[in-house]
Amino acid sequence: MSHHCHVPGCATATPPRLLTCPSHWAHVDPATQREVYRTVRLRGKTVDASWAPWWRASHRAIAQCLAADGWTPERVATWLDREMRFADTLETR
Repeated sequence: MSHHCHVPGCATATPPRLLTCPSHWAHVDPATQREVYRTVRLRGKTVDASWAPWWRASHRAIAQCLAADGWTPERVATWLDREMRFADTLETR
């Protein structure tokens, strides 16, 4: 099974240890990059509440990529709101 960049619409092959392809990662501000790295270490072996901080950080990073790809602010906000609601559900597991 191949792994690809997590930015919607990007099919660039990417190692599984990376969230996005290098060209998309370049659009993520350094503070958000650090938060993604910090929170990935908090995740447990199963998808549960321990994944919520990483889910939020990674999807804030992806939102920055979507904005750089030309998504309107409204579309990015709608997409990100859905992902944050999913993180909320993770916290109840």
